[in-house]
Amino acid sequence: MTDKIEQCTKMINDSSFFIIDDKEKEPPYLVYKNGEFEVINQNKKELSFISIDSCVYDSKDDTRCDCAIYDEVTFCFIELKHCKRTAWKRHRAKAEDQLKKTIETFEEEGITKDKKLEAFMSCNCTIDSEYTKIKRISNKFEVITYFKDNLNTDLYCDTKKEFK
Repeated sequence: MTDKIEQCTKMINDSSFFIIDDKEKEPPYLVYKNGEFEVINQNKKELSFISIDSCVYDSKDDTRCDCAIYDEVTFCFIELKHCKRTAWKRHRAKAEDQLKKTIETFEEEGITKDKKLEAFMSCNCTIDSEYTKIKRISNKFEVITYFKDNLNTDLYCDTKKEFK
């Protein structure tokens, strides 16, 4: 698995960029405007971006999250969802499962060793024909607690990560 991760990793040190996952059966990729998930890197430190879906794992394996980005301190797993607001509850549950499975696998392989772990559910939805981003965390306290207690991971529902 480590070789596959190396093949699917891109190094980046730009001050800001976006992650997007808009092509079916293609890995997530980086853009510099109008993306789904924003990364702020004010100090322009070197970050590693891993395309997990459709690169580390086959696109048919929909049990893993889309991507991860990390520095020397923090490792962030990201699941990008597109849905209608009425479907967010179902998509949120799927995102939680995908993040859990990916975190567990990376932990078992020792890939995230000695890093602070974060997980992001990023939802870009259409509400009344308008595009919006949902920033509402799971309303299930047990899910947040599970991530913290069992995976040692902070769970967020957000569309932005800032590295300091």
